[in-house]
Amino acid sequence: MGGFGSWRRVSTPVIVGVALALGASASAQEPKPGGVLRVGLQGDFTTMDPHMSTSAEDRDLYYQLYSPLVGLDANLKIVPELAEAWEQPDPLTYVFRLRKGVKFHDGTDLTAEVVKWNFERMLNPATGSIRRSELGNVKSVDVLNPLTVRINLKEPDAVLLATLSDRAGMMVSRAAVEKHGKDFARNPVGTGPFQFVEWAKDDHLTVRRFPGYWKSGLPYLDEIVYKPIPDHSVKLTALRTGTLDLIDDLPPKDVTPLKGNAKLRVIETPGLGYRRIELNHTRPPFNLKALRQAVAWAINREAIHRAVFFGAGAPAQGPIPPRSWAYEPLPGYGTTPDLAKVKEKLAEGGQPNGFRFVLNVVNTPVAQKQAEIIQDNLKRAGIDMEIALLEVGAFDEKRRALQFDGAEGRWSGRVDPDGNMFAHLITGGANNWGKYANPRLDDLLRRARSAAQPGERKRLYAEALRIIIDDVPIVFLHHDAWTKAWDTRVQGYVEIPDGRMRFERVWLGR
Repeated sequence: MGGFGSWRRVSTPVIVGVALALGASASAQEPKPGGVLRVGLQGDFTTMDPHMSTSAEDRDLYYQLYSPLVGLDANLKIVPELAEAWEQPDPLTYVFRLRKGVKFHDGTDLTAEVVKWNFERMLNPATGSIRRSELGNVKSVDVLNPLTVRINLKEPDAVLLATLSDRAGMMVSRAAVEKHGKDFARNPVGTGPFQFVEWAKDDHLTVRRFPGYWKSGLPYLDEIVYKPIPDHSVKLTALRTGTLDLIDDLPPKDVTPLKGNAKLRVIETPGLGYRRIELNHTRPPFNLKALRQAVAWAINREAIHRAVFFGAGAPAQGPIPPRSWAYEPLPGYGTTPDLAKVKEKLAEGGQPNGFRFVLNVVNTPVAQKQAEIIQDNLKRAGIDMEIALLEVGAFDEKRRALQFDGAEGRWSGRVDPDGNMFAHLITGGANNWGKYANPRLDDLLRRARSAAQPGERKRLYAEALRIIIDDVPIVFLHHDAWTKAWDTRVQGYVEIPDGRMRFERVWLGR
């Protein structure tokens, strides 16, 4: 292998984004070390093992505990993290050079051997890692020297770097996993700016500054305490009264009024994900395309956008959000119902007088309000939809067991369109909860993942979107905006448009 002087950072297509450097006064002040940041989250964490997680809340913690091989800047460009450089000598090979001297929180070294072990852990079916499907193109990993690894691919993969900026690229301590086994999920050890202290389920989780962090001088905070508070009103009151410093996932109705509070900063960031109705393709009624189309034509997406989200975000016709480089403004099923089309599709599906189904919904005010609008829309079209409000655990259990007709879901979104489509729509995909199967779509999504040129990838995604709109594997509803609010003493927070919280440069004023 040649000298490192010839290495380069390989560019990759990214979302069209806008840097959101927030807290303008922060840049004019000297960061002040110390203090405890108190963060209110919508829900509790599920696991502290990034290779096993399926939760958006978990991702907000992981960027404190772990460092990925590569990261994202405020414009969603791929930047170095644990890998200080990389090259792609041919379409089937990536070579990463690791930083020297990086330590895990348990004092062990980050080496090429540990990176190889991390990949093999995620790829081993016995591990049960959901990251296995994200790394499905990885054939093998070789150690070239103590700080250099080579990833060998089965097929060209234009998405790999974006994938490695998230949980699949987060390296865990091999020594800690071998010590704790499955209990690693409650004893996490990474290379991130903060190390784990304690987790009292449904009450709080605390992390503390890691003095051996590989970025000199960071982080500024001494500790972060996370509090799960599912009740929006309680969480908002805690922020207003100074019990919390920062909260996520604001109720849409509260965003505009909060912007008038001089003691708070409030942000809305166009999101990368979408809300949807997942449909069970293995049984009636949604094993019939015409009945899936009838539901899609009956929904008033504009009403949802206005009444539930107060105009923030955008109605969704597919899985790619408007800010993506791959977005195509296809008409889809429109923003308002077409009852003539619904009638036509009901007759085509052998149910001219309508049909009945149950929609499983996680019991939150936003999801419930959205479901009630959909219920009213469908009733006007002759379709009887029963709403089943469930707690998260029961909802997930029924989804995994395929015990649903329809399920209201929310995907937090990924930088590359592949992350919003592949695992959700390909036959056997890890997030294909309704067991949809379409060989033509499978082929297009595999080709889009492998294509080297952005223009060719966009063409393939547009073709895939036309199939998705026609076949309705999922009913797409809305692209949400990310919302957060914090006390003005919180300084230095930079919102990366993937919506995840990163606190290594945050500090407390006053």
